[in-house]
Amino acid sequence: MNATQATPISVPALLALALKAARSDGGLEDAMTAYDQGSYLEAEAMLLVAGHAGHPNAQELLGFMYAIGPDLYPGIWRSLTAARSWFERAARGGRPAAQYMHIAFTRRGTLEVRAEIMACFNPMALAGDVRQAPAANLATSAPPGED
Repeated sequence: MNATQATPISVPALLALALKAARSDGGLEDAMTAYDQGSYLEAEAMLLVAGHAGHPNAQELLGFMYAIGPDLYPGIWRSLTAARSWFERAARGGRPAAQYMHIAFTRRGTLEVRAEIMACFNPMALAGDVRQAPAANLATSAPPGED
């Protein structure tokens, strides 16, 4: 096992940093209000507008929302391709959590990063045994849009 594989990605800590930055950014106040109320689709729509306008805090949070997907954000599809793209944009904008995630995707690859994320946010991944998952979950383990 090489050194990069031995060090786990602390996705919850990185997400906490991204959330703190987004909450302190006055330009994302409405999006963060929707986020804090659990209106993730509404928050996503507002963050997309800001992200496409070049707002690095919005880009970073979008990266996490797409990387984690419905395990933490009901209604948000997991798309590691989109997550990686948003992390790259936010990393260029100087966002540290996005820089870390962008490097993780680049050095470790999408499958390893996905496994780390699933271990953090999916209780079935923590069980370590797919056979324990209900049959319905096995049939939908990779929703449309997930890479």
